[in-house]
This record gives sequence, C-alpha cells and structure tokens, in this order.
Amino acid sequence: MVLKKMYEKTVSWIGEKTTPNEAVNRIVNEKVADADVWKTQTAEAFEDAARKLRMADVSAQGEHVKQILQDVEDRVNQFKADVGAGYQAMEADYHKMAEPVEHIIVDHPIPSVLIAAGIGALMGIFLATTTGEG
Repeated sequence: MVLKKMYEKTVSWIGEKTTPNEAVNRIVNEKVADADVWKTQTAEAFEDAARKLRMADVSAQGEHVKQILQDVEDRVNQFKADVGAGYQAMEADYHKMAEPVEHIIVDHPIPSVLIAAGIGALMGIFLATTTGEG
C-alpha cells in the first residue's frame, strides 16, 4: 500500500504514462534544440561580420570595422547569456523532477531502503544466472 502511494506521488509530477527517463530525455532534447538555434544564430552573426569585413575598405573605414567587431562581440555575449539561461533552466527542470523523489525517500526511508535492497537482490540474481555463477 505504501509503495502504491509512493508511485502515485511520483506519477503526478512526471505526468501520466511518462517514465522519468522520458521526462529527462524530453528536457534534454528541448535544451539541445535551443542550443542548436543559438549556435546557428551565432554562426550567422560571424558570417555576416566576415562578409562585412571583406567588403569594407579597412584603410578608409576603421570606424566601420570597429562597429562590425562590436556587433559581433555583442552577439557573442548575447549567445553566452542565452546559453547560460538555457543551462540554468535545464538544471532547474532537473531539480524540479528530482525533488519529489528526494521527498519520498526522506518521508519513507525504510520502504525506500527495502525497495533498493530488493532491486539490488534481483539484479544480483539476474547477473548470477546469466554469468553461470551460483
């Protein structure tokens, strides 16, 4: 009965019929997609700056070159800020997912230890039978 309540608490924070691995994969995939977008935007900024620098007459337009380089620096700084914010959001999502499990373990330490011991015993039996030992 305690295990069923623990499971029901767990299911509510990850969504119906969603395993923790699926939830983690979803979060990681979303953040990786965001990183790809940021990487593409930064690459486009560099390409745009390189194109402008090739077209600029360096001897006659030093201020123009400085402005192009400043634009690139601004875009790179924005990229770093976006990536940092994305990382922090991913870390917050992870902690939000892990927190209910921590609470379950703290609230029910004996059943948690028994479940872990049972899983360990099952894995030991499985490994012993597959390797031919025992």
